Amino acid sequence: MERIRKLALTFDGAPNPPATLNVLAKLDEHGVKGTFFMEGHRIEKEPDTAREVKRRGHEIGNHSYSHPMLDQIPLEEARVEIEKTDALLREVVGVETKLVRPPAGALNHELAAMLICMGYEIALWSPMVPIYDWAGPDAAAICRRILSNVGDENTVLVFHDRVEFVPDVLDTIIPVLRDKGFTFVTMSQMDRKGVIR
Repeated sequence: MERIRKLALTFDGAPNPPATLNVLAKLDEHGVKGTFFMEGHRIEKEPDTAREVKRRGHEIGNHSYSHPMLDQIPLEEARVEIEKTDALLREVVGVETKLVRPPAGALNHELAAMLICMGYEIALWSPMVPIYDWAGPDAAAICRRILSNVGDENTVLVFHDRVEFVPDVLDTIIPVLRDKGFTFVTMSQMDRKGVIR
């Protein structure tokens, strides 16, 4: 029996209208659900877009309130960053989540231990696929970086929904990766690879 290969499309730093809405439209077009890691201060500024992500059935995770490097601030400040965003996700978006992605994936042992003790799953990504969507210089270059590095393993890709090239990248890579045998899943449907419990 052939093993199912899973691939999760994840997006950091939402919500960022209209860019987030362009990403949502492209995911809808391809029938794929993504996972959006939201920042609390952006939820406050753009609550309607945050709720739209939920309305369209995508998964939502916590990306801190103000996007500091959590491993470089006191633990209590890091706790507040996460708890403040969780409160906004509940009250504004109507979402309960235990997925957290530290900005830039920056972690140390103390921070990881605290998050795990708080009941969170630390959701990282596949480091062997260097997307660097923010570096461009265009959609074609980003697609080449992705498609030349995705192997046969379960994979978590990290994008930034605010980057203008992302919808075009999704339009290209989703059909190709489907043809390669990948099934698109949300982060919580991913096997534990890419997620620290």
